[in-house]
Amino acid sequence: MKALILSICAAWVLQPVFAQQTAVVREYTQSMKSYPFFDPDPSADPTDLFYPYFRFDGFSAKGTAKNWKMVDLENDYIKLTIFPEVGGKVWGAVDKSTGKEFIYNNHVVKFRDIAMRGPWTSGGIEFNFGIIGHAPTSSTPIDYYTQQKEDGSVSCYIASYEWVTRTYWNVEVNLPKDKAYFTTTTTWYNHSAVDQPYYQWMNAGYKAAGNAQFCYPGDYYIGHGGELFRFPKDEEEHDLSWYNQNNFGSSKSEHVIGYYNDYYGIYWHEDNFGSVHHAGYDEKLGMKIFLWSQARDGAIWEELLTDTDGQYIELQSGRMYNQPASNSAYTPFKHYAFGPQMTDTWTE
Repeated sequence: MKALILSICAAWVLQPVFAQQTAVVREYTQSMKSYPFFDPDPSADPTDLFYPYFRFDGFSAKGTAKNWKMVDLENDYIKLTIFPEVGGKVWGAVDKSTGKEFIYNNHVVKFRDIAMRGPWTSGGIEFNFGIIGHAPTSSTPIDYYTQQKEDGSVSCYIASYEWVTRTYWNVEVNLPKDKAYFTTTTTWYNHSAVDQPYYQWMNAGYKAAGNAQFCYPGDYYIGHGGELFRFPKDEEEHDLSWYNQNNFGSSKSEHVIGYYNDYYGIYWHEDNFGSVHHAGYDEKLGMKIFLWSQARDGAIWEELLTDTDGQYIELQSGRMYNQPASNSAYTPFKHYAFGPQMTDTWTE
């Protein structure tokens, strides 16, 4: 049931290890070029889907330097950066043996109107709970706590209430002292007296450049409405497991199914480097690939969301098979309620 995001660079695998096997946690302030959001709605609308939250409708076209609170978890092999003031995202992850990033690291904080409440930033790993992706907490400060543990590992706990569903979630990001991977252990609690929507997806960003291949075991994918399509080769013989062969049509949202497996990943052939996600199949059924269109209607989002870091890819893990549209309820891919006083926990 243990899960990991693991650098698989061959050079790292072969070289001997003479490290001291330690892990450290650091909190600090970092100045980053930022494009802030503003203009909050003065009152939440009770008829809105995301009530009691309100939207922000102002987004800056000009970047300015801003100091942000950051947390690093680091051992002899990898370094993670966590962003408590932007939803608690795992903002970046570096394989120290090569200096290569195995999670997309956006070097600017560029908020744009994408999320439920408006502002959203690309990059890192985003934690989504409630009714829909890019949740209300995705761009605002959340609670966090750091810990040096007795086993030598280090953790950063991030947590928040989700007020649409009246639920509470907590994610422990843990880095062992002697491993080249990290884990996330989630606890999600419905403390209300009624059923609540059950939506949970982890959304990890990866760079698109480098002749990327998606290592997704499966022979079909389903859409948001439960529609069924061939994978990896579609009806027109495009091999959808290669980023460069998705250069047709609009943006793509593919929930891969068909094999009972515990992993998926991405490999950049030009870099001889990759990243793997692992979780027990019974704990994370959903395996999604999201790609912006490679035409102008998708490329514009590269300019809107970053300055110099290039286009990104989203690989997501979910508790259910797909992120459902309403018509998915009429297919085998139904979603279920989160029962009152129920607690779920899992590790990936």
